[in-house]
Amino acid sequence: MAAGPQGWQVDDWRGPGGTRPVRDFINDLSKPAKAKVLAALQMLEEHGHRLQLPHSRALGGGLQELRIGHPEGPFRVIYCYLPGRKIVLLHAFVKRTEAIRKSDLDVARARKPTA
Repeated sequence: MAAGPQGWQVDDWRGPGGTRPVRDFINDLSKPAKAKVLAALQMLEEHGHRLQLPHSRALGGGLQELRIGHPEGPFRVIYCYLPGRKIVLLHAFVKRTEAIRKSDLDVARARKPTA
């Protein structure tokens, strides 16, 4: 994904065999939606843990939610922080319900590095 010279290093989770579901989700969006998500990720790269509502919020258990409003969304990217000013994007989806579905949280938790 991206690494800022003085910001945070943002990377997406990689699964078995090199799958990259967050990157694939973003790449499958329309051009305007993709641009909006990439702009939000740039903001996350620049501000890291200082990014707060309405753009980001803590979900508990070390997970954070990047909130992206768009007519095709809203989109959500669940991420976590790692030592050394690193951010890992764990899961991305279109939010269709008021609360984040347990299944989406479970995916992010399963992908979250343990060390």
